[in-house]
Amino acid sequence: FTPNIVLSKLQKERQKKIRNGVPDALDLLVVCTESGLGFNAALGRVASELYVSQPELADELETVFAKIQAGVTMPDALRQLIERTGLVELEGLVSLLSHASRMGGSLAQTLRDYTEDFRDKRQQAAEEIAAKIPTKMLFPMLIFIWPCFFIVALGPGLLIVMDALSAPGASL
Repeated sequence: FTPNIVLSKLQKERQKKIRNGVPDALDLLVVCTESGLGFNAALGRVASELYVSQPELADELETVFAKIQAGVTMPDALRQLIERTGLVELEGLVSLLSHASRMGGSLAQTLRDYTEDFRDKRQQAAEEIAAKIPTKMLFPMLIFIWPCFFIVALGPGLLIVMDALSAPGASL
């Protein structure tokens, strides 16, 4: 069980790193394709530029670029990327790019639209996590913070009352 747990954790960390780098890679792809590079050349350029900040994603993009150069079609190479990384979020990108390349549409505009959608989804996921925080904070507050608050707030008053009640000559 231990190797499976460790491998699963490493896989999730790698997927998170790749997922966080996708919007930057798509932005770079948009800039490269709008400046006149073809998709394959832009993909190679982005892969080489991302090695400093996103080495995992750059490695995967380099693999896709090499497969396209070797003769694999772009949609197939991108589908293999999804299979290797396990990022199902990129299926929309693959279908949009394959459709745009078949129909002769603008790859730059397709990439720009998908980038906006991908950022919106990431923003919604962050907002969903932020909305869950108050619920998750309730139990630690009940267990750790409130008892300390009551000790500080009520402690001195209780000590004064107990002192007054235990004083000699106190009558009830």
